[in-house]
Amino acid sequence: MNESYNIPDFIQELLIASGDGLSGISTKLSMLISCPVIITDPFYNVISSSAYDQAISSIEIEMKPLSGMASEQTFFHCVISSANYHTEAVGSSITFSSQITGYIFILLNEANMQDIEEYRSLMHFASSLCALELRKKMDIKQETLRFKDAFLFDLLYGNFKKKEDILSYGQIWNWDLDQPLVVLVFSIKDYDYYSTDKQLMEIFLYVVDKVLNQHHINPITIAKRNEVIAILPTDKKHELDNRKNLIDLILHIFELIKKTNLGNRVACGVGKIYENPEEIFRSYQEAKVAFELGLLLKIDIPFFVDLGLERVLYKHVLQDLKEFYDHILGKLQRYDEVNEGELMYTLEHFAHNQYDLKKASEALYLHRNTLRYRIKKIEEILDQKLDDINTKLNIAAALKVKQLHKL
Repeated sequence: MNESYNIPDFIQELLIASGDGLSGISTKLSMLISCPVIITDPFYNVISSSAYDQAISSIEIEMKPLSGMASEQTFFHCVISSANYHTEAVGSSITFSSQITGYIFILLNEANMQDIEEYRSLMHFASSLCALELRKKMDIKQETLRFKDAFLFDLLYGNFKKKEDILSYGQIWNWDLDQPLVVLVFSIKDYDYYSTDKQLMEIFLYVVDKVLNQHHINPITIAKRNEVIAILPTDKKHELDNRKNLIDLILHIFELIKKTNLGNRVACGVGKIYENPEEIFRSYQEAKVAFELGLLLKIDIPFFVDLGLERVLYKHVLQDLKEFYDHILGKLQRYDEVNEGELMYTLEHFAHNQYDLKKASEALYLHRNTLRYRIKKIEEILDQKLDDINTKLNIAAALKVKQLHKL
């Protein structure tokens, strides 16, 4: 390329081409500059391409400094890699309302490697057209989502009483709801409505939908405040395989989420499987409880079905639980507070190690005789024998209350 482009000469051609959407823009731009063009979403998944390998679904980007120019997010030099090629390119972000909605790339060759700066204005105009096209698609999607979200909201809150109504609505989106289903809740920890978290929810939902599609699952998802809720078909007869598949899917979602601005701030919970769609609301409530208990108990992927005493105590009346805790362990806690003791800490480790003197002494780094003395003191204060099965059950329950409600 030996001369600078007179950008206005291309405006009409690109505007006309934009009538065919992103495909029209990428094809026309490629013809104008005699270079392959790729358009991607914010995660570098290809959504339109005039490149010689149109079968590519995603690319990887390695930034390179622009020689003699300040590095910008709106116009940059990079290396693009896919399964089949590795080439230098110039890229420009596609933005709408200060939010990046994608990228446009021109793939370079040796003949035009020195002409990078001459593409700046042309790419800026092309990216503006892409932004308008992506916005149109987003508006259409939002209109469709309003009706879909209203249906899913009623489904998740048990507002449907007839199975026939649920199945007929599901058919609108080609959802087969007449099979065993399970609800997954993904949620942003420490969500702040007045921060950028609200904008991140769109990316959050996009990632979940993308992973479901990659696992050949038609997404049944909804974003609600700080949650992304997914309803998944499952096989109740093959529980172990189903559990493994769910864990693999969740880990895949976490892996992609970590690459966004959300980082490690997302956790999840898994409800129980229900065969009737009228009971989906139960799985949703269970998934939320599993999420909350997972945070408290530091469980990475909490399944509600795995939670025993915890799920009963978590939802019980708090005042009753406080009174129970005080009745079982209140004397010991007050003794420690007055005497600056560690008997409660000792009892927690003793119980955690199944009341095994050897294991507990090793965990506490105590001599067995020292531990025996402390156990005898605990029994005196509580007026209970720690080898009694009922005492052990009461202490286990009281310690769970302490852990769940931070008493």
